[in-house]
Amino acid sequence: MTEKNIDNKLIPLAKRYSDAIVQVAAGKGQLDEIYSDLRNISEALSEVKELTDFLSHPVIPLSEKKETAKSVFEGKVQQDSLNLIYILLEKNKINLLDTILYCFESSMDEAKNILKVGVVSAVEIDEDLKARLKEKLEKKLNKEVKFDYEINPDIIAGIVLKIHDKTIDGSMSARLEGFKKSVR
Repeated sequence: MTEKNIDNKLIPLAKRYSDAIVQVAAGKGQLDEIYSDLRNISEALSEVKELTDFLSHPVIPLSEKKETAKSVFEGKVQQDSLNLIYILLEKNKINLLDTILYCFESSMDEAKNILKVGVVSAVEIDEDLKARLKEKLEKKLNKEVKFDYEINPDIIAGIVLKIHDKTIDGSMSARLEGFKKSVR
């Protein structure tokens, strides 16, 4: 799940649901299974728009929504995953699922000492540079690093690193902008 798809305003609420399901899953030793379930449910909802529309429609009775979710997902996902869907339906919060999944993934990464780093470059980064960047960051941060690469020609050259809420901008466009300000 990439951060691009996530509405940051929903994270605090989604994190409460995520923390609860992480606690349940960890207690049963099912973190990977629940994570897989949530990914599969999220994919199903994004692929079948009619299902998403049905489950989020305000006029359709809750009992019908739960019955539909049960018929689609029961036996294919853990009961705790299905229970989360029921709760989201009851609270009319099924739209939070992707953000809950994002928070769940972040919690799993944190527990495994993994840090996600967004890397924006003007062109595709070669494998050698990726390996050197990974090695350097892992050594400096004392964590395993997972990269989310993005190409944006507007930065001209260099790279921009996004770590949590910090941005390290080593792009040529940022340097040119700084130069313009110093000349004024």
